[in-house]
Amino acid sequence: MKFLILGAGGIGSYFGARLLSSNNEVIFVARGEHLLALQQNGLKLQHPKFSFDNDIFSYTIEQIRNFNPFEFDAVIITTKSTSTLTLAKQLNDWFASHERIPYIISLQNGVENEEILLKYFNPQYIIGGLTRKIGAHIVSPSYIKVVGNAETIIGAIAKTKENTLFLLELQNTFNNAQIPTQISDNINLELWKKLIINNGVNAICALLKVKTGIVMHDAKLKKIVYGLMSETAIGAKNKNIVISQKEVDEMYELITKFDSIKPSMLVDREFSRVLELDDICGVVIRNCEEQNLDAPYTRTISTLLEYIYKKELLESE
Repeated sequence: MKFLILGAGGIGSYFGARLLSSNNEVIFVARGEHLLALQQNGLKLQHPKFSFDNDIFSYTIEQIRNFNPFEFDAVIITTKSTSTLTLAKQLNDWFASHERIPYIISLQNGVENEEILLKYFNPQYIIGGLTRKIGAHIVSPSYIKVVGNAETIIGAIAKTKENTLFLLELQNTFNNAQIPTQISDNINLELWKKLIINNGVNAICALLKVKTGIVMHDAKLKKIVYGLMSETAIGAKNKNIVISQKEVDEMYELITKFDSIKPSMLVDREFSRVLELDDICGVVIRNCEEQNLDAPYTRTISTLLEYIYKKELLESE
């Protein structure tokens, strides 16, 4: 298969490297120093069970316009959720003069990326997805370190015969690339279940500047994590998605037993990048408020992080 990966960060680079190593075609989109390093030095990626050090094809988002979009079987979006709207508009402009478009797969944090994509593209081409049990970050331009096995779940937003066949082919391709993948008939439920983990540990780890293992093995901090996760399940009800307390407990146990990692929000804080606060914490708060409920754990942690981070950025100027 041939893939275009929008966002050659940790996750995008890992998927791309795995897919290339199993004889697929991959083109990466990146920017800045990272793009220049990829073009000059190739991609170097280290994982406990996998390594990659090769030249790759990498371009800016503007340069991708020189390709026919239907050359690709799928566009995989692995950027921050904060850029989804901009990317959707850019893809829409690129696709405008072509009769057929590739499938668009979101593997981003958050539960609203697919809603944004649906405003611009035919629902049958939108594939929701998530990957978990993975920590992947840019150590330096063109150099990626990864831990975990990237368990991936994919599912069609609007199921058709055609995208059902595509999902089966995609699942087989990912599995052959050593990316364990399953298909869900209710991808929105799975996205909210991942948000339970993200809301549980992302902001609190970024606030305290610690890895997940620290908070999950501290008697007091892990109770706050459980509160954050439980509020996410409450917020999901606003979207008619029912997540039982048992499922919350399962997500809690999952992150407790997983390798201690730096969540993406902590890494973003360390590199003074935009935080996905609204896409992770804000969505929980809003969906609780629409039920006339508060989300005190989420509101407190996210408000403290936002205040401290803004102050930190101002002081560094």
